[in-house]
Amino acid sequence: MTQRYAHLDVLRAGAALGVMVEHLFGDLLRQVPFATGPTSLVARSVVENLSLGRFGVALFFLISGFVVPFSIRGERPLRHFAISRLFRLYPALWLALAVLTLAAWLCGEAPPAATVLANMTMAPTLFGRPWLSPIYWTLFVELVFYVLVALLFATGGLRDIVVLLGLSLGLVAATVLPVQLRVQGIASLPVQYLGMHLSFLFLGLLLRLGLVERRAGACLAAWLLGVAQLAAVISVSPFSLARGDHFVMEGLAPVLAAYLLALAVFMAAVRYERPRSALLARIGLISYAMYLFHGPVNAAVYRVLPLTGQLGDLLTMLICIGVTLALSWLVYRMVERPMIRFGRKIGS
Repeated sequence: MTQRYAHLDVLRAGAALGVMVEHLFGDLLRQVPFATGPTSLVARSVVENLSLGRFGVALFFLISGFVVPFSIRGERPLRHFAISRLFRLYPALWLALAVLTLAAWLCGEAPPAATVLANMTMAPTLFGRPWLSPIYWTLFVELVFYVLVALLFATGGLRDIVVLLGLSLGLVAATVLPVQLRVQGIASLPVQYLGMHLSFLFLGLLLRLGLVERRAGACLAAWLLGVAQLAAVISVSPFSLARGDHFVMEGLAPVLAAYLLALAVFMAAVRYERPRSALLARIGLISYAMYLFHGPVNAAVYRVLPLTGQLGDLLTMLICIGVTLALSWLVYRMVERPMIRFGRKIGS
């Protein structure tokens, strides 16, 4: 990444830490649901008012949409793009899947080989297989986005504001219409939230075109898409809550607050090229490994220090975060960075 966008690594750190804290609080509320200790009360209050996990995911999506499509350049750009994404994402994922498989095997619950192989593609749902960790659902969203971006580049639509807005609104509609048809009793079409999630990546792309490249109509298109997304989340919220499909979990307010906060933080960061922090930028570099490995680390720590809802849980959570940071830095140095360099060498 160029120095101009170095502050986005700080945002990645904030997004990763937000996801981690959300899962730590969620683990606490699941493991001791009736605890009344101070940590439990804080966790419940945060979860009921702001979805830190959705904040982190939305921020990650905005950053990816802002940065990734514009890495398609040079000679044979699509070939270079595919190779760079492959070596950037898959090696660390395969290591994480190996860790999860080993942990499950040690507990006597080894997953079928077909499930492991499907997970290695980053698209297990296409093969009718579950993720080894439900946390990894965002990877498939990113993968689909890369395919769409490559197709847009190949057809000359990657910087076409009308095409991007039309596609983005279509993705939002692909989530909203099946829900509304079911609610109205008109048709029972399959409900999916992939389109809704993808639209946030395209929002990041439109913001890049408007705020950085100053393309006419891009900022207006971004605001129109943002309004459509806001209306869509409100529209599907009752259905999602009633069905318990985890798009809206604790209620509409925490999800809306998460999306609005993520957009506000992102816009401020791009506008003022802040914040700047060497420490947080380093954490941002390892955010992908943090995302992949914080779940297994948390599970291992809980075996030694189970959550109780009391103040002692704060120490447990800090240990989880500290071990995750250390492991993630090791994975970045030993796996991610060498594979990124190797991918660049092959691509050139």
